[in-house]
Amino acid sequence: MRFSAAAALVVLLAAPPASAQRAPLAPDFDLVVSGGIQPRASVGVEDAEGDDEVRYGAGLRRARLQVRVLYRDLAGVEYDVDGGAGRVQSVDLFAFVALAEGVQARAGYFPVAQPRGGILTPYFLIDAVDRAVVAERWLAGTVGGDGRDLGVDVTVARGRTLATLTVHNGAGTLNPAAGNVREGISNPDVAGGPETSGLAVSAAASHQVGGGVEVGAFAGLNAAGPERTDRGAGGRSYTTGGAHLYWGAVPGNQPVRLKLDALALRYADDGRGGQSAVGLSALGAVRVLDHGEAFARAERFWADTDADADDYLTAGLSYSPSGALRGPYHRARLTLAYQYRDGAALPDAHLVILQGQLAF
Repeated sequence: MRFSAAAALVVLLAAPPASAQRAPLAPDFDLVVSGGIQPRASVGVEDAEGDDEVRYGAGLRRARLQVRVLYRDLAGVEYDVDGGAGRVQSVDLFAFVALAEGVQARAGYFPVAQPRGGILTPYFLIDAVDRAVVAERWLAGTVGGDGRDLGVDVTVARGRTLATLTVHNGAGTLNPAAGNVREGISNPDVAGGPETSGLAVSAAASHQVGGGVEVGAFAGLNAAGPERTDRGAGGRSYTTGGAHLYWGAVPGNQPVRLKLDALALRYADDGRGGQSAVGLSALGAVRVLDHGEAFARAERFWADTDADADDYLTAGLSYSPSGALRGPYHRARLTLAYQYRDGAALPDAHLVILQGQLAF
């Protein structure tokens, strides 16, 4: 099976930019290199107890490099790093193999099955300057902002349907000290390390209906009780699920696009009662200036359904110089966005961001 067919299996998981560079490495081996950079400048205003605080910022949102070594287009290894924080950090590190036509397995550290609006939307295909707020807050309260974990998964592509099942660590980290890695038998305490009550299982599926319409759903159970779920009485296990409906998933790919995302999260009772979180997001985008797009996204997130929700609004304009030169919309893009938060438990805030993008 050619890798071009196998690559379709991970288009929602870790798709490289369409302009990735490929070169022979050795007999039967190829090297594929891709990446992207997103510089940004911003100004934020936050209502701090009735007295506005203003902060200015400039830096790199992402500086990503992805390297794949392929063996006969049937198997390989991928390693992604990011230097946007001023130091090189591992992002993805996994091996993959084509088990059969339309079936691929991975093992290592990679984006697990999760809401479509999370890491399953590659960074260079984000609609605005950041992913949907509800997806980011879901990630922060589950496997972490990277949306990745140590594990194994199997992805099956059949016609227009894509489905993934992941069994993973549950801690959402590569750090042995924070995960549940056990020491060797020479260690006096072979059961040492962070306590955990189990692993995590998650699944996601999507179907291309036609005419640019995509529907999908996800579900997961994490029995590991990751540290980020701790609210003072230890990590909590959780169950989660959600669905999406997209008409035009990729920025710039059609004159009008609409996206709906919904997700839910239920934490186990830690002795202080259970907690449920719910998020809703709706985005609309229209083509402007021939190679630009105006967009608006409204979102609501209940960190606890027994309390009031936080409301979010994002609006802006993106323009693609590469699209004007008949290249991919994502290869070179400039986006100006305004974001507003009407917080229940969080202070109200305004943020203006100008973000560039170069993908190769």
